[in-house]
Amino acid sequence: MIFQFLCIGLYAVSLILLWRSVKVLEQQIPPYRIYLVATIAVAMHAISLFEVMHVRGDILISIGTTISIAGWISAILYLLLSLKLKFTELGLVVYPLSIVAVSAGFIQPENTVPLSQFSDSVRLHILIAIPTYAVLFMAFSQACLLRAQDRNMRKGTGGFISNLPPIQSMESYLFVLIICGFVLMTFNLVLGIFTYQIQSGRILSFNHHVVFSIAAWIIFAMTIAGRYAIGWRGELAAKWTMIAFSLLFIAYFGTRFVNELVLP
Repeated sequence: MIFQFLCIGLYAVSLILLWRSVKVLEQQIPPYRIYLVATIAVAMHAISLFEVMHVRGDILISIGTTISIAGWISAILYLLLSLKLKFTELGLVVYPLSIVAVSAGFIQPENTVPLSQFSDSVRLHILIAIPTYAVLFMAFSQACLLRAQDRNMRKGTGGFISNLPPIQSMESYLFVLIICGFVLMTFNLVLGIFTYQIQSGRILSFNHHVVFSIAAWIIFAMTIAGRYAIGWRGELAAKWTMIAFSLLFIAYFGTRFVNELVLP
């Protein structure tokens, strides 16, 4: 548990340093200091996940650890992308939500099923789902910044948003993330349908999880098509990305919240 608290503190320090570095407080801070603190936070996050997930010789992936793993992968992706692309300001969204993700790791329902009790195909489905959520969460974070940037340009209010990369670059980064996440999501949906058919003998069961997942997939597909066929840009693309991710979040985490915490 101590590693979780250390991780939360380090993510908070990273956020404060980044906030200052984007001239909100007119104070420049060398980027390597932020990366160093954030890298240590990611390492502490990994250790805390190991402690929480390994119970009695098995691996437990509850709703809390799933959120925490997704947040951890998102933080790693952010750090890697920041080394090559001008993704620095994205940390203003990633770091706070990483703090929430680490905090979610404290949620460990007693009825969590160990990973060893699932079939190989279900385990693969779960293991692909988590990085899928992480990549699409990054797209959601980028969409938040893009929407704020688009509104800032319309109103001319200035502030740290004006220090973001050109809106064309922000849009390109967004759709790279969306397409990567969409490919993973498509593969995992097909795998999920295949697994369900083998286990139940039916093609599909239209429960809340399936309906919201398919709705999210359709909106992501529509957003990609809108970008390359119609030329969707700015706030419109960001809005539909945010809606699609919200549906995906409800599909998985909403269902698990009810199953593990409301109806144990």
